[in-house]
Amino acid sequence: MSISTPIIQVELPSGDEISVVRRRFGRAPGARIAIVAGIRGDAPEGIRVAHRVAEFLASIEEQLDGIVDIYPCVNPLAAHKGDRLWPFFNVDLNRLFPGKANGHPPERVADALVQDVTGADLVIEVRGARAAFREATQAHVRVKDTEAAELAMNANVAVVWRRRAGPAAPSTFAHQFPGTIVLEGGTGNRLTSQVGIDLMIGVLNLLNTKKVLNEEALPFHWAGVQRPRQVDDNQVQRVWATRSGLFLPVGEPWSEVEKGTELGDVIDPVTGENLEKITSPVAGHLLAVRELPVVFPGSMVARVVSE
Repeated sequence: MSISTPIIQVELPSGDEISVVRRRFGRAPGARIAIVAGIRGDAPEGIRVAHRVAEFLASIEEQLDGIVDIYPCVNPLAAHKGDRLWPFFNVDLNRLFPGKANGHPPERVADALVQDVTGADLVIEVRGARAAFREATQAHVRVKDTEAAELAMNANVAVVWRRRAGPAAPSTFAHQFPGTIVLEGGTGNRLTSQVGIDLMIGVLNLLNTKKVLNEEALPFHWAGVQRPRQVDDNQVQRVWATRSGLFLPVGEPWSEVEKGTELGDVIDPVTGENLEKITSPVAGHLLAVRELPVVFPGSMVARVVSE
C-alpha cells in the first residue's frame, strides 16, 4: 500500500498550512525512481500524468521491483490559481533551486524537494507545454548526457531533445540531478487528452526499462510505444514574428512542413490587414506553435525540427 508523506509543510499568511506530499509505491530492493510534477502551476498536464501513474501503480503495487516516489504537485498554491508563479512572493519556483533551508517559503520548498529526491536512480520531471504554445510530446535531456538520451528513447514521445544548458539552467529543478528526463507536451495551462495518455505510457515504459515494473504488468503492448527522433539544439529552429498584431496559426504539432510552408499570419486586429505571413525556415516537423495570439516584434511563434 502506498504511503503519503509531507516532505515539508509551509505556513500561509492566513495562518493555515499547506503540504508538499510524496507518495511512495513499492519497496526495496530495486531501483528508486522519482517522478516530479507541478513545479509550475500553469503546467497541469504533468499533474494529471502523475495522478494517472499513481492510480495505476496503486492497482499493481505488489508487482513493483523497487520504489517509485511520486511528487504530484510541488507548487499547489500556484496550481490552484493556474499561474506559473508562487503566490504572494510572485517568484518562479523553477528558478530557485537548489533552494535554501532557512529561506522564504518557496526557497524552503525547493530545498526540501532536492533533499528528498537525492539518491534516486532516475529522476523524471513531468510538465505541460509552456503557457502560450501547443507542443508535440518531447523529452529533454542535457546535451552531453548520452545515457539519459538513450533511456528517453523509451518515453513514448515524438522527439528527444538534447539541450545545451542556458543561463537559467543551474537554478532549475532538472539541473540538480544528472540524468534527469523532462517530459512535456500538449497545450499551455490546459489538458490535452491524448498527450496525457501518451506521457503516462511514457512514464510507465521508463519504469519498465529500469526494471521496476514488469512488462507483463503494463497496460499496453511495447510494440505500440513511439520511437522518437533524437535531435540537438542545431536542429531546432525558432521562428519569430517581426510585426505586432494577432498571430493566426496554421498546422498542428509534429505535422510535416517543407521550407516555405505557411505557419501562420500576423494580422491587424482592427483593419484585418495581413501584416506578415510567417513560413517555415526549413523542412521538417512542427515542434511547437504559438496559441496565445497577441504578438510583438521578436515574439516566438513556432519551433521547427529540421530534417
